Amino acid sequence: MLIAGKFSSRRFFVQLIIAFVLFTLATVIALGVPVTLILTRQIDTQARALLDQASQTTRALIENKSSQQKNLSLLIVDRPTLNQLMSDDVEVNQISDYLADFLVNTEVDTITVCNQNGVIAAAGLESEIDLCNAPLSDGFLVFGEDVWLRSSAALAPSVSGQIWVVVAERFQSILQRFSQQSGLDYVLLRNGQVMTHNRQGEEFAQSDLPAEISQYQEFELEDADSGTTPYMSVLIPLENEQAVDLIGLLDIGLFKDLNRQIRQIILLTLIGVSVLGAFVAVLISRRISQPLSQLARSAAGMREGDLATPLTTHSQILEIDQLTNALEDARVSLQHSLHQLRTEKLWIENLLNSIDEGMLTIDEKKRVTYTSDGIERMVEGDASTLLGRSIDEIFTSVPGENAFSMQLPAQNQNIRIPVILNDREVLLSVSTSEFIPPEAGNATRALVLRDVTNEARIHRLMGEFMANITHEFRTPLTALAASVELLVDDLPNLSTQEISQLLHNLQIGIVDLQALIDNLIQASSIEAGRFKVNAHPVQLDAIITDAVNTIEPLITKHQLRLIQPKEVQSFRVMADQRRTSQALINLLSNAIKHSPEGGQVQLRTLILGGDVMIEVEDEGQGISPERQKQLFNRFIQSGDGDSQEQTGLGLGLSVVKAIIEAQTGKVGYKDSDLGGAIFWFTLPMVPEDIR
Repeated sequence: MLIAGKFSSRRFFVQLIIAFVLFTLATVIALGVPVTLILTRQIDTQARALLDQASQTTRALIENKSSQQKNLSLLIVDRPTLNQLMSDDVEVNQISDYLADFLVNTEVDTITVCNQNGVIAAAGLESEIDLCNAPLSDGFLVFGEDVWLRSSAALAPSVSGQIWVVVAERFQSILQRFSQQSGLDYVLLRNGQVMTHNRQGEEFAQSDLPAEISQYQEFELEDADSGTTPYMSVLIPLENEQAVDLIGLLDIGLFKDLNRQIRQIILLTLIGVSVLGAFVAVLISRRISQPLSQLARSAAGMREGDLATPLTTHSQILEIDQLTNALEDARVSLQHSLHQLRTEKLWIENLLNSIDEGMLTIDEKKRVTYTSDGIERMVEGDASTLLGRSIDEIFTSVPGENAFSMQLPAQNQNIRIPVILNDREVLLSVSTSEFIPPEAGNATRALVLRDVTNEARIHRLMGEFMANITHEFRTPLTALAASVELLVDDLPNLSTQEISQLLHNLQIGIVDLQALIDNLIQASSIEAGRFKVNAHPVQLDAIITDAVNTIEPLITKHQLRLIQPKEVQSFRVMADQRRTSQALINLLSNAIKHSPEGGQVQLRTLILGGDVMIEVEDEGQGISPERQKQLFNRFIQSGDGDSQEQTGLGLGLSVVKAIIEAQTGKVGYKDSDLGGAIFWFTLPMVPEDIR
């Protein structure tokens, strides 16, 4: 699989090699095939030209041979000696010897002297043939299985009658001599039958030849080595009356071998050039594919997010270097753009997370695709557990209402939807926005959620607050008015003890009004953002004394006993004396309200490292766990719902929390071992007073 992938047809170097090989093949074929055809045609043309030339040479030789024989015959008949011998009626042997002397110096096979009765005398092959029976003519003579070329000449008429001389030569011998000059092999046919040939030591029948031999015909004949030899034929025209045909055969084996060698050379050249082309293609492909592969790996790294590694591929190809430089510029630009996008994304996420409202996005199936920190704080869960979940699973509708996703408002509208969140009913203010077209992945809608439970409760409590504040002011004012009216009307008739009691009632009413007004002023300044403290070194005993003196009339009124630290608190704390005394007064006032008559309120101070803790403990019924989380919120009273003492505005503890935390202190609550409540707060000690 690895090798198949390495040599896949989609790989560049494989395609380049194939292209080079195909180009080389096409080039060699485009050149080799025409060259081969041209050479083959040229060889064929040369062979035909050679045959034509050999044919003309053969005809010239035959004509020359005929002329030589004719001249020889005329020479013999013109010689006086022969005429004298014939006229003297000498013996035949003398005439034959005379003819033999001529025969020695010639190439003919026989010389015969004939008359109408037959052979008179002969030299050569006279025993084998009878040339005298043939008509007196020149040309070819077929005698038995031999063909002869002959010429004749007549002697002058004598008393003996007509005498003539015949000069003849076997045509096979003539052909053998012609073959050396023309380079052809010859076959002499008569009526289509082989009469003679000049192929030395070889015999062949008519069946060895083609049925019909045409001009320039190619065929093969068996040779002496049991092999075959290719020939090309040429028809040599002969003028004769014997129906004799002469065929010239040219051995074209050399031409065939030459053609075969040329084909082999072209084939080997094709293979060599192909191999060389493939080798060159491999070299070129490596020069190209290696830097391209490096660029591909770098691009894959960029795809995986690696934009820090620079592209340093160098090659000997200008275009690849230009591509590398372009990709490097793109990498730098992409890295810069990505850095900007990440910065902007981080800024947007921080902006969204800094907003109290929560934001989330949902897809078409109402599944959560993004949540801000506000949503995490709202549902008290991790964002990773919310992503992918249905929004109806996160925000459960209250009984009797439609699913949360069915109550979502239209675009750019805002409605309030009650839901069950963390096992409690919460009122959410919901607004939506559509993504058209979607540009945030698969998110299609964005929701902005705000918990308005406290706001709704505050609006509800504001009504109660107005009723309570009316009651809170009316009660002490009515008591003050009654005491003042009694003093005005019956002062002369009142005893000193009665006057003292009325004045004491006036003092208590003024303390209540002062505490109420102070809490209202502090609450309003906190709400308006103008609340400030001026912390400086102050004696802790001064703060406690101011608070106790202020609250003393209430303690006396409720017949309680205040237990204070026995030792004077001589160390100093960093605090605003007036506001800290007000915070302590609020705690003591709550303790007085929730303690039974005749009981006691304890005021303790503890040193914890560099801080001092002040505790106020009452003997009331304590506070239930479900109300403890909301103790220091505005308009929340410290008593239980079943308590009979539910008067007050619910501002005291929220003011205490604001005052103490503004001085870097802490405030809290814990249950008393005796069943009551313990409220505490801490103040930082002046460093040089820390022991």
